Amino acid sequence: MREASEILLPPPALTECFTVYSCDSITPKGTTNLASVERGTYGHAQKMRAAVTYAFGRLHGLGDMPWHESEVPGSSRMLGNPSISVQVSTYMSSLCRRKVQAGEVAVSARAITSDSLSKLYHYNHLPQNWSIHPYQPGVRCRQPSEDPNKGCLDDWGGGRARRLVQAAYTIAFICLLRCDEVLKIQLHDIELFEEGFVLTLPFRKTHQNGG
Repeated sequence: MREASEILLPPPALTECFTVYSCDSITPKGTTNLASVERGTYGHAQKMRAAVTYAFGRLHGLGDMPWHESEVPGSSRMLGNPSISVQVSTYMSSLCRRKVQAGEVAVSARAITSDSLSKLYHYNHLPQNWSIHPYQPGVRCRQPSEDPNKGCLDDWGGGRARRLVQAAYTIAFICLLRCDEVLKIQLHDIELFEEGFVLTLPFRKTHQNGG
């Protein structure tokens, strides 16, 4: 496999054009696509960008630094992740506006409230949900079954999984964290003591890219 430094990286425009062909009503040449041509949703475009960001960042080892020109004097080399650039971010914002103007319903995550956390807490603390049982393989079905080996879709996790989810939602709510920020927290970031614990976030909330 070639080293990441040896790969001829495409500019951010390649990420933009890749999305244009699949989701946008405007072609890379600036012309309008036919109405009969099926296009992906804005949510699909976001997934495409996330996939490209992952490919450049993890597979090619470019990390999550924004696409920028090297600060070395006399060097015109571009560094960082091409998918994390001002050009791509600006295009995604304009694509979102065009999708909304075309009548596409914007899909956003529902904000969690203290009432939602309370319901989640009481539901997870039901004896059948909170108790930790030995692992038993089974089959999940859409409707509750009389067969004890066949649960329903609500049986997605045992006591340990529900404890982790409860802790993640509570920390996210108190610290105003996104899902991806909560998942960055590791055990060494938590210091336990008799009356509680101290959580040290491994990133700065004011950092544009969560660094």
